[in-house]
Amino acid sequence: MMSFSSKIKRHPPAIFLAALIALALSVTSLSGLVAAKDKPAERYAQAKEYSQQVKTDASLAGERRNWLAAVKRFRDIYQTDRSHHLAPSSLFMMARLYREMYGLFNNSVDLSEAIAYYEDLVSLYPKSSLGDDALLAIADIHFNEGQNPEKGGRYLRRLLRIYPAGDRVPAAAAALKKLPAESRPAPPVLLTDVKKNLIEPAGRTGGMGGGQTAELKPLRYWSNDNYTRVVIETTTPVKYRENLLKKSGDNPRRLYVDLENCRIAPQLQAPIPINDGLLKRVRSGQHLPDTTRVVLDTQSLSDYKIFSLQDPFRIVIDLKGQPKQAGDPGAPAQAAPLLASAKIAANDNESAGSGYPPTLARQLGLGIKRIVLDPGHGGKDPGAVGKNGLLEKDIVLGIALQLAPKLEKKLGCEVILTRDRDVFVPLEERTAIANSKEADLFISIHVNASPNPKARGVETYILDLARNQNAMELAARENATSTSRISDLQNILLDLIQNSKKSESIKLAEYVQDNMANGLLPRYPIRNLGVKQAPFIVLVGAQMPAILTEVAFISNHTEARWLQSPDYITSITEQMAGGISSYVNELNLASLDFR
Repeated sequence: MMSFSSKIKRHPPAIFLAALIALALSVTSLSGLVAAKDKPAERYAQAKEYSQQVKTDASLAGERRNWLAAVKRFRDIYQTDRSHHLAPSSLFMMARLYREMYGLFNNSVDLSEAIAYYEDLVSLYPKSSLGDDALLAIADIHFNEGQNPEKGGRYLRRLLRIYPAGDRVPAAAAALKKLPAESRPAPPVLLTDVKKNLIEPAGRTGGMGGGQTAELKPLRYWSNDNYTRVVIETTTPVKYRENLLKKSGDNPRRLYVDLENCRIAPQLQAPIPINDGLLKRVRSGQHLPDTTRVVLDTQSLSDYKIFSLQDPFRIVIDLKGQPKQAGDPGAPAQAAPLLASAKIAANDNESAGSGYPPTLARQLGLGIKRIVLDPGHGGKDPGAVGKNGLLEKDIVLGIALQLAPKLEKKLGCEVILTRDRDVFVPLEERTAIANSKEADLFISIHVNASPNPKARGVETYILDLARNQNAMELAARENATSTSRISDLQNILLDLIQNSKKSESIKLAEYVQDNMANGLLPRYPIRNLGVKQAPFIVLVGAQMPAILTEVAFISNHTEARWLQSPDYITSITEQMAGGISSYVNELNLASLDFR
């Protein structure tokens, strides 16, 4: 682990800030609060003692599971009574432990966890004396680990705004003044500026053009009144360029994509009416002898993302907008979502100016209404194949069919499956289903495989860049592509991940992973491989917390035998349901106002 002095050499602007953080984090001792009959306080003291043992005992510090055990002790205290005066301190200690774990194990998931728990402390306990300490700690993370002084500066400004009388104000103010001019936070981005940037013509070239003329395949789309995903697929890879045009007279704003060296059949040139309030229609035509143009006539566009995928080549366009209200000019006669449900109240742009998004606890104050389960693979895609004809696609479908009614019973929510039989569903369609149905959670279920027959255990993934070769290889297998293609996808994800629900996905993954790993014991001595990250296409563009879980290794003799056991499948579904339920219960409790 890098020493404090070496970190100072790497991050000169943050020398003083790092020192102040170290001092700030050392004042969390609450031993005077322990009362004889105050059980949470006794447990808190014990948790602190155990965490200190883990830090100082070399035989304990080297094992990640010991750190997670320390985190769990504080989490149990927090979950037992969120109104207790030690609840915010427990959150603080969890965040602090994850920050230290990152220093030891260099797992970026730990850093995200630290930030998420610091944020929870500020959001759920705004009057806590630890609030300014939490924001100062996040700023320090962005200075030293994230190497993002501009973002760190935004958290310092937030501290000064929210806690003007806090004891960390002098440190934050001094740190802000020490920032280089080019690293100081930029002024808040105004919505009018965002819209202006959107309507200016802006193109981009992508794909892999070849000498062979491509043909456009039938367009596919999934839509409701504030989200649409359109997939453009061609017979061979093409170069493409996008452009967003201003509204002109009676012509609405139009997003078009030009496909070079591409032809379109006459029967595919008829406009496709959508009229959902966001997208009026999609139309395609032969713009030039060697160029096919696909045009999206929009109605309420606020933002869009476009990216390409390989094997087969397709261009994915995600559009977001504000649905028109009944009576608005141009509103469709029946502008309603595909399924009636309580929508998320908070807008992703709500805190654009402050530099931080609203927590999901605030967004989902009414609880979880809809969950989408995604049994991986299916149809022509068997997934991983074990001995004696054991197929991943069959196992995960069985798990999803059992899990769905358990979740409906536990949570009283609607559960939708991306497939309920042995059919092939493209990866980009699975996420589109979750988005268009306005799901609150997305869980993709898979079975693992490895060239090493000794590999075993359960693990859960969130969408992010792969950090090691194993994650790259797993993503290549689940994405049905090569590891070289995964490297290309990583570059695409650099932009897309910025808007993913990463912090909440990590928490959901942690609950599901902990439940599976601990709940299967002792009957099934499963190995806990933890929460990891990889660039899974099935998670790209999800507008809700989304995870991918691998429930066992089909390539391991023992675990393959478990996967054929009805008892193991039942146990897995019970533990997954328990983990999801615990996450949802925390969300519901987090919506309470502890002021």
